[in-house]
Amino acid sequence: MSARERFFKKIQQMQPVPPTPGNGSVHADIQTFCLRMEELVLQVSEWFEGSGVEVIVSTKYLQDLSTIGSSLNSGAASYQITTLRLQNDSRSASIAPEQLYQNGCKGCVTLTVETPDRGSGKARFYLCMAPESGWFIRSEHQTAAGKSLMTEDVFFRAIENLA
Repeated sequence: MSARERFFKKIQQMQPVPPTPGNGSVHADIQTFCLRMEELVLQVSEWFEGSGVEVIVSTKYLQDLSTIGSSLNSGAASYQITTLRLQNDSRSASIAPEQLYQNGCKGCVTLTVETPDRGSGKARFYLCMAPESGWFIRSEHQTAAGKSLMTEDVFFRAIENLA
């Protein structure tokens, strides 16, 4: 074994073990995450149809550090995933995927509501995929135990300062 091979083998052994992906592979979890993000963006877009709030759908190239050691080259997985931005004058809300795994959750997403024209400024919420369908949501001040199922009503309460 060459010095280079020994070096990279040692690096690989020192990497933290990625979270257990559950009943599927990391690749399958990534596919599910991307599909569920597309569904979430479509749902939110439908809620705002004809409202006058600008809906901006795009994709983001995510270098997912939570998957280190799980991809074919033992590095982080990279993939394209859908994002959403809602714009109402100077106020906005963005739904941006952050990583696949975090603290026992799958499909970690940040919802940021920015209201520069109001005293509140910025509010942040964290979403993660619910086991079968849908999403859990919690505010940045809640622990993961405080998460609740995100319904249409819960979502609109979270972004109420966008109005």
